[in-house]
Amino acid sequence: MPALAALLILGGCGPKEPLLPSGDHIKVPFVAPRSDLCAATSIEMVSSYWQATAPYTPRLSQEELDARTLIPEKGGTLQIELMATARANGLIAYTLTPTFDALLRELEKQHPVIVLLNRSYAWYPLWHYAPVTGYNKKDQTILMHFSDRPHEAISIATFRRLWERSGNWGVVLLPPGYLPATATSKAFLHAAYDLEKTGMRDDAIVAYKSALKRWPKDINILFALANACYQAKQFAAAEKYYRELLSVEPAHPLALNNLADLLCHTGRQNEAMAIIKKAVSDDSKIQSIINATQKEITKGCTPQGKKRK
Repeated sequence: MPALAALLILGGCGPKEPLLPSGDHIKVPFVAPRSDLCAATSIEMVSSYWQATAPYTPRLSQEELDARTLIPEKGGTLQIELMATARANGLIAYTLTPTFDALLRELEKQHPVIVLLNRSYAWYPLWHYAPVTGYNKKDQTILMHFSDRPHEAISIATFRRLWERSGNWGVVLLPPGYLPATATSKAFLHAAYDLEKTGMRDDAIVAYKSALKRWPKDINILFALANACYQAKQFAAAEKYYRELLSVEPAHPLALNNLADLLCHTGRQNEAMAIIKKAVSDDSKIQSIINATQKEITKGCTPQGKKRK
C-alpha cells in the first residue's frame, strides 16, 4: 500500500507543504507534524509561505498558534478556531467554495489551500488539516503536506473522493492586499470584516481597498471602507469613500447619515445639515439613527479630538 494511502486509514496530524499548477509546486515551507496540532502547523506553514513571498509578518509564535487552536477535550481543532487563529496571525481567512474547480483555481494563483480530511471511516472519523500545495496534470495527482514528507502525491480521483466524503471544506489564508482567485464580493467582504472585528482595522482597510480594485462600484465594500477609515480617524479618506458610494447610490440612508456625522464633527455643520436632510429610510431603526444625527447636528457637534464641556 502506498505511504499516503496507508495514512488515510490511520490517525493523527501530519505535516504539509506547497505546490503549484501542473507539476510545479508552491514553495510552502514544511513543518514536521506535532500531535493533535495539524491546524496550528497548517497555519504556520502557510504563514511562512506568505512571509517569504509578500509584505507580511506573522503575529503569533508557534506556542501561541498551538495554544489557540488545540481543544484538549476534542483532541484537535474546529474550523472556526483555525480561522480565528489565522486572523489573529494577521491573515484573511476565506472559506473556499466547496468544489474541486475552486481548489484548482486557487492553486493556479499560487494560493495554498488548507483542507480538512477524514483519514478514517465515517463511523470512526480521524480528522486532519493539510495544506494542498499543487497538482500535476500529467500524473493526475494532487500534492499536499499531508504526513511526514512534503508534497506527498495522491491521485486526483482518490483525493476527490476523500475530500467529498469529508465535506469539501477548505480555506484560503491570504495577507491583506491579496484576493482569492475565486472570491465573490459578498464573501470576501465578510472575510475582511471578520479581520476588522479582531482589532486589525488597518489591515482590514488594506483588504477593502484591494477588493475595491476588483469591484469598484460595490456599495457594501465602499460603505465598509468608509466606515473603517472614519473609525481610524482618516477623515479625508472616509469622506472620499462616502461620496464615491453616494455617486453610485445617492439615496443610501446610512452613507448620508455617516457623511453628515463626519462633516459635523470636522467643523462643517451647515454642510452636515444639508446632507442629513436628504437621508430618509422606511426602516424604523435606521430612521431613528438619522433622527438622532440630525438632532446632534442641530445642537452642534463636538469636533473630533475635543471633549464636550
